[in-house]
Amino acid sequence: MIKAIIFDAGGVVVEQGKQLNEFAKIFKPKSKQEFWKKINHFVGPLCKGDISESEYWRRIAKTENIDPRIIPSNLWMKGYEETTRIKPGVIEVIKNLRKKYKMILISNTIKAHVEVNKKRGLFDNFDDVLNSNEVHLSKNTPEIFKLALKRNQLDAKECVFIDDIQRFVEIAESLGCKGILFKNVRQLKNELKGSGVSLI
Repeated sequence: MIKAIIFDAGGVVVEQGKQLNEFAKIFKPKSKQEFWKKINHFVGPLCKGDISESEYWRRIAKTENIDPRIIPSNLWMKGYEETTRIKPGVIEVIKNLRKKYKMILISNTIKAHVEVNKKRGLFDNFDDVLNSNEVHLSKNTPEIFKLALKRNQLDAKECVFIDDIQRFVEIAESLGCKGILFKNVRQLKNELKGSGVSLI
């Protein structure tokens, strides 16, 4: 019997933005593709709360051979706030599901994005929120899922996990959760029904 639905944030509940364009204005990389690889390479420790945003940009600046002092202190927040939005269709599904199921959010994220989403009221739609930078764990390993189960006194088989990235879905499934790879709201509703979830 399903008791809880676990959602990812970026790409599922929050529309992915184009922050790279904001970053590129500062760094002026020769190749945006290569620059994005560097951004992602260093983002792991930032997402787990192991380094500060200023340290993150210091490392990026070093690889790009630029003065870190030219990087605005609010670059992550500004880019995210201006280029992302909460998906109303998904929030509607969450609000309906919450009448019957526990709603949990698990997100690989950073402090600046958490602050924006808190201000937007995103977290008010969930019974429990596990932001990677706050729990010092990420969806790259099963530990954050285990923590969510423990905190909410749930068995994996009682949960459905929804993400837009296949490998994260597979990690949750390896623990026994039912997994859904998110594509759009209609597909989500159909797969939730197929997983035995009642849509009110």
